[in-house]
Amino acid sequence: MRVLVTGANGFLGRAIVARLQRQGDVEVRAFVRPGRSQNCPGVELAEGDLANEESIRNALQGVDAVVHAAARVETTGPWEEFAEANIRGTRRLIRLARAAGVKRIVHISSLAIYGVDQDGVTISEDSPYESESNARGHYSRSKLAADRVAVWEAQHGAPVVVLRPGLLYGPGKRPPLARQSFSRGGYKLLLARPEYPLPMTYVDNVADAVWLALTVPGIEGRAYTIVDANVPQREYVALYQAAAEEHWKAVYLPVPAVAAAARLAERILGLARRRSPVTYYQVRRATDRAWFDCTRAHQELGWQPAVDVGEGLRRTFASLRQQPQLDSITA
Repeated sequence: MRVLVTGANGFLGRAIVARLQRQGDVEVRAFVRPGRSQNCPGVELAEGDLANEESIRNALQGVDAVVHAAARVETTGPWEEFAEANIRGTRRLIRLARAAGVKRIVHISSLAIYGVDQDGVTISEDSPYESESNARGHYSRSKLAADRVAVWEAQHGAPVVVLRPGLLYGPGKRPPLARQSFSRGGYKLLLARPEYPLPMTYVDNVADAVWLALTVPGIEGRAYTIVDANVPQREYVALYQAAAEEHWKAVYLPVPAVAAAARLAERILGLARRRSPVTYYQVRRATDRAWFDCTRAHQELGWQPAVDVGEGLRRTFASLRQQPQLDSITA
C-alpha cells in the first residue's frame, strides 16, 4: 500500500507517518509545503499546496490511500485563510483523490464539530453538528465546515472515512490542563467544574485508529469519534501534576460569575464594535459537561486506546524534560 499523508510534518502527522512506517509493507509519501520537509525523514516527499491542483495531482500519482491530516490550526488570522486551507483544500483533495482512483481517504476532523446544547449530554457520531459555530473561532468554524464537506463527498460516492479525535496530546507537546486555564504565581486558575469530563486522546492512539480506518473493509462513509477517556477534571489535574512533577494549587473559577462577566463584556465591547476576549459561549462550552461515546469505533474499527491517560502524560512530560538535553547536544 502506498499512502499519501497531508500535514505529515505536523504533530499528529508525524505520529501517523511513524505508525505507517512500522507496518513494514506500507510506502509513505508526505505531502508538505516547499521547504517544510525537515520533520519527515525516511519517506518519499511530494512538495506542494492544497491550493494548487497540479501539485495535488502529482502527489496522488500511484497512491492507494490518503490520510488528510493537514489543517490551519492557528487561533488567529483572517477567515479567508482558514476557509481556503481547511474547507476548500479538503474538498479539492477529496475530489482529486477520487478522480485518481484512490481506494480510501481518511479525513482527520475534530470534536469541535459537535453541538453541546445543554449540560450533561452524551455525544455519538449521530449527534447534531454545532449550531453556533459563528460564535466560535475560525479554526472550529472551518473544521466543522470541512467535516460537512467530507461527509457530503462520502454520501456521493467518495471512499471517505472521518475520524474525530479528542484533545490531542503526546510527546513533544505540552498537554492542555483544562479547556481554559490561567497561571497566577503558584496557582492554576481553571475555568471548569471539578467533575467536568475532558475528552483526552493520546496522539499514538489516533495513529492506530488511522491505520484501522485505512484497512478495515466496508466502512466507507462512516465517521468515528476517537477519545481515549472522558477524564474528570479533578482526576486529570492529579495525573497531570504527578506526570509533570509540578506543585501548584488548582483553583476552580466560579462559573456563574465568569459567565455573567463575559455577557457584560460582550455587550459593552459590542457597542464599540470590538470582540470580547472571553465570550459567554466560550464559557458555556468550557463548562457544560459532555461525554463522548466511542462505541462505534470499538465495534466497527476494533479500536481500543493502547496508551491510557496516566501513561500518556508520563511519556509526554518525560519527552519535554528530555528535549532541553537534546537541544544542547545538537546545538
